[in-house]
Amino acid sequence: MRRILAPLLLTGVLLAGGACAAQPVAAQTIDTLLVSADQQMGALDEPADLADDLRAAGSKRSVAERVDRRLAALKRFDATIEKSKHLQPAHKAALAKLIDDQTAGLTALRDKTGKDAARSVVTDFRVFILTGPKVRLATAIDAELAAAEKLGKADVEKALSGQVDALLKIQPGPDAAAIKKQVEPIRQAAKDARAALKSK
Repeated sequence: MRRILAPLLLTGVLLAGGACAAQPVAAQTIDTLLVSADQQMGALDEPADLADDLRAAGSKRSVAERVDRRLAALKRFDATIEKSKHLQPAHKAALAKLIDDQTAGLTALRDKTGKDAARSVVTDFRVFILTGPKVRLATAIDAELAAAEKLGKADVEKALSGQVDALLKIQPGPDAAAIKKQVEPIRQAAKDARAALKSK
């Protein structure tokens, strides 16, 4: 686990309200929120999986193998959603539905063969370059929003407002570069918010 920064602890103590005995607890809660966000931001899929998700064809993997790798990833993402304590209810419901829909869709493709089926597995779902970031960034941003509220950092709350909703609206498709281009500003907003929350 990443080292908790002392300046953040001090900031939390200074800004937390209530009795003195409650102040370290509030700061610790904020630290926990940011560590959770850091872990989600730092989590990445295997390079080979990401590379496979960036191209629609050309891999020697069978349709079944491609599907199985994605189904395994979706199980990990579902576990992340279930463990998250700070995902807003609407975001949690949307992500859970996304996982369920993609699991059903990929399972239906598993026994098919040919390039068209292989291409569909990649372009119609984009599990690694889109679904994964949706889960990780939504979890991180909602944790950052909870920390910003506790710290009274309205500017951070404003900067993050609507970012998860925008992220959830991004659709899979054949243009991997376009998908990454849409995700990147949201990822940057999360990184900027993390830096702002860790500063005094």
